[in-house]
Amino acid sequence: MQQDNTTHYWLDILISKIIEKYPEGELIVSSGISPSGPYHVGHAREILTADSIYRGLREAGRQVRHLHFVDAHDVLRKRYPNLAESYEEEAGKPLYKVPAPDGKSENYAKQYFLEYELSAQKLGVEMEIIWTNEIYEAGVFTELIGLCLKKRDDIAKILLEVSGREVSQDWQPIQILDESTGKLNTAKYIGYNYDTNMAHYIGSDNNEYFADASKGQIKLDWRLDWTARWKLYGVMIEGFGREHATKGGSYDTGVVLAEQIFGIDAPIPVPYDTINLKGESKKMSSSLGNLVTLIDSLEIIPPEVLRYFTFKSRPEKQLGFDPGLGLYTLVDEYAKTESATLAGEEPEFKRAWQIASLAGDEHVVSTVPFSHMVTLYQTAQGDTNMILEMLKRTGHEDAAMTQSEAIKRELVYIKNWIDRYAPENIKFEIQKKLPELEISKSQGQFLVGLLDKIESSAMQADEIHEAVYGSAVAADLKPAEAFKLIYRLFLNKDQGPKVGFFLSSLDKEFVLNRIAQKG
Repeated sequence: MQQDNTTHYWLDILISKIIEKYPEGELIVSSGISPSGPYHVGHAREILTADSIYRGLREAGRQVRHLHFVDAHDVLRKRYPNLAESYEEEAGKPLYKVPAPDGKSENYAKQYFLEYELSAQKLGVEMEIIWTNEIYEAGVFTELIGLCLKKRDDIAKILLEVSGREVSQDWQPIQILDESTGKLNTAKYIGYNYDTNMAHYIGSDNNEYFADASKGQIKLDWRLDWTARWKLYGVMIEGFGREHATKGGSYDTGVVLAEQIFGIDAPIPVPYDTINLKGESKKMSSSLGNLVTLIDSLEIIPPEVLRYFTFKSRPEKQLGFDPGLGLYTLVDEYAKTESATLAGEEPEFKRAWQIASLAGDEHVVSTVPFSHMVTLYQTAQGDTNMILEMLKRTGHEDAAMTQSEAIKRELVYIKNWIDRYAPENIKFEIQKKLPELEISKSQGQFLVGLLDKIESSAMQADEIHEAVYGSAVAADLKPAEAFKLIYRLFLNKDQGPKVGFFLSSLDKEFVLNRIAQKG
């Protein structure tokens, strides 16, 4: 009897902890990312961590909201390698005030976030989107900006005691949008009028200006900005990158700021590690170019598979995403877990599949091994009907009959994967004409023997494999050389998919005619 491991699943443990702290009322889960460039697979962990909590709480019968903050008021830190030289002058400006690189979008932040929003929709993430520049411009932070300026010395003391960060004498807990540059890092603070909510400052051009906190011209320092959101929106649970969870780091500082400056409890923390490209020690980054964009990942695997990949591991575990051959393992594992769960069994990652599921009790992917589907897709050159027929001939008749809709959906992902990420040694194309090649005497004997065996066979994969091996031995030909010859005959390559499955998937007459031409 299999052990019921439901209570040991990380999300179930977390949900119990949340409900214990907040036994009644609506719950608020928060997430947020700065739209500083293309969103990659690693960025999925931010919204998916929040979404898993959202779904877990809903499953437990609780009312819950997922708020996602688009940090468009953050600055463009520098000109990234993918940006034109003109963006040197844009560094330091809020992202919503930076021109869009595509020349079409409303601004830099909109260009990148709208793609992320589309990915979130495909991932089935339900979230309320809040643009930070808009709530600053609406005056939402005005009162807290004044509060933080009044408590400047208390804040400085907290930063020193908790994080060891000693601020300068002229440091203030705000950033002012400098009218002379449009940047948040060039103004020199003079003073603040608490009646008018106006900051007096000297601009980069040495002229005096005034900034209005109620119109988004003043932004809180990012540690205070983060904590202020907890206060303003009643955030109770929040996931964030592991770098913020270090001892004395952002979250630890936020806990004390929340209590002593804003008079609230900090939200329950859910720190998560990075999703790196498989084999990479550094996290994905637009500036490093070591990334798979989130939108691209959802064109090679269904959203449920990416959700499952993220949910099956504890958030604090670093994950490696492999868009190459690693997809074979990931998709097949998902399919096995899905099939077992739908059959009423208790597979190891059943709970991860349940939280990842968007399709109810339907198969998202077929039970046919991903590698076999890749072989069939290329063999049939993408012809769906031919692929379904091939499946029947290669031992997957039940899947072809009962999972045809899942198979048709899966073929779209397979096509994109082959086009973009499949290793070259995986790719092949059936040669319509016989490739030019010289045949030795022993190779000719091998082909004659193989032709005889295949003519009387039922074209089963294991039967063909044995026929190839036996014919090679009988002709005193090394099996490896025999397999290579077959690949040359049909693919004009030295290697290819497993010979038995490959030849069994082809039309028998075509196989016989091709071998006979050289046999």
